[in-house]
Amino acid sequence: MPELPELELLRATLDKHGAGATILSVVLDPKRAFIIRYPPLEFARELRGKTIAGVQRRGKFLIFSFAGFDKQLIVNPMLGGRFAVCSRAAPSLPSTCFTMQLGKAMDIRFLDSTLMARIYLTADPDNDVPSFAQLGPDALDPDLTYDAFAARLRKHRGELKNALRNQVFVSGIGNAYADEILFAARLRPLRRAGTLDDAQRRALYDAMRTTLRDATEITAQQYADRKHPLHKQDRGFMKIHGRKKTECPRCGHRVSVVHPGGEATYYCRACQV
Repeated sequence: MPELPELELLRATLDKHGAGATILSVVLDPKRAFIIRYPPLEFARELRGKTIAGVQRRGKFLIFSFAGFDKQLIVNPMLGGRFAVCSRAAPSLPSTCFTMQLGKAMDIRFLDSTLMARIYLTADPDNDVPSFAQLGPDALDPDLTYDAFAARLRKHRGELKNALRNQVFVSGIGNAYADEILFAARLRPLRRAGTLDDAQRRALYDAMRTTLRDATEITAQQYADRKHPLHKQDRGFMKIHGRKKTECPRCGHRVSVVHPGGEATYYCRACQV
């Protein structure tokens, strides 16, 4: 599932290539168009001729705004949603749900292998997009100071990983980066948030900011180096998540994996307390 670092790369790339471009046509795959929470034919008709003003990100949502048009295109990629920016002459890509055809023979294609993504065209996202109005501050929002973070964390009595993944608490973090943040902070994922002292809360805040900033830079560099296309995801740089049956890179203890709630959680029993 794309999280803040991947979505920030998507936002920057889509804004770079899309801002100022006019949508000449929208091509739908009728078998996949049900992910659009708007009548698909009207979706295609209303976007035709619109000029993209810019692309923003809010938590895990990508938001296209348009010049002189009060509606926004809001994309929640969920598990498998990806974008590809390519020439119209590029080979077709599997799982393409819709394509926005721009000038200079360029396409913005949206792909989803799982068909779990949700696409909205709305002038009122707070009412029309589930959970949008309840989103907490972005995990990298400059206004999210340590004091503000600590005050929000003190309200949580559940497990630390659940708190980090709670989009009302802070937005943008999912399963994988929650593991990475907690590893960097030396805190166990299943530990209760209410048991932390001030130093541990500070460590968690610093780990969140550093981990996400570093991952954002690495992800952008992977794309800049042409190692991975935009619609692919490489998290081989992660220190703990996905490292089942390997040694902890910090202390050498064997990495543990548990499945609370069904999703895998990776951590080190020896150096995360």
